[in-house]
Amino acid sequence: MTRDRLRIIFAVGIIAAFVGLIGITYICSSPDPADSERYLARAVEETGASNRVAGIYLNYRLLDTLLEVLVFSVAVLGVRHYLQQSEGMKLPNLSESEVVQTAVNFLAPLALLLCTFFAVFGHISPGGGFAAGVIAASGLLYVAIAHGIQAMNAQLNPVRLALMEKVILLVLLAFVLAPAVAGRIPLTELLPTGTPGKLLSGGSILVYNILIAMKVFVGAWAVIAAFAQHRGEL
Repeated sequence: MTRDRLRIIFAVGIIAAFVGLIGITYICSSPDPADSERYLARAVEETGASNRVAGIYLNYRLLDTLLEVLVFSVAVLGVRHYLQQSEGMKLPNLSESEVVQTAVNFLAPLALLLCTFFAVFGHISPGGGFAAGVIAASGLLYVAIAHGIQAMNAQLNPVRLALMEKVILLVLLAFVLAPAVAGRIPLTELLPTGTPGKLLSGGSILVYNILIAMKVFVGAWAVIAAFAQHRGEL
């Protein structure tokens, strides 16, 4: 089976899973118009997340967030598919000056630290998984600009990263569907909400933020690497 066919089957499978998830959700629970009035008034009490934005898009509007992850996944697949003809080409080693390399060696760990903070504390302070993933990918982009994309590809196995991205998405879907195993409606809360303001609060929001951060991080770097391969360097 060719690689293109595997990618098509994987993309169709993701779409089918989300469509089925939507169907199950609407069959088991019809929308309540009064929910919109409770978003701000009772968001902290009901979700356990001090960050009301995180409480809304990772609890009340979790389905919308999953669809955004799906759109991002399809975009990554599209970039890989249309730029794959450049795979295996010999890339020149065009690393930047020593000044840039020194600056990047200082800034890249800070970017990863900020990514961790946004992902882990996104439910109790400004942040979140999407922002965290983009920040981490930007940190790798800094390193690639300073040391060359060829050096980065030698350190990061593109095939392993592609597999990791798919595994993270499957884990996210499994975690969302896990309440059904306990006889509850999918997309409902799986973990206790805890005390608002504490690290272990917000129910499943902390887990969602970490998984989304990893997914966006790997996917964003895959897009950056694909474009760099396509044009020959960064």
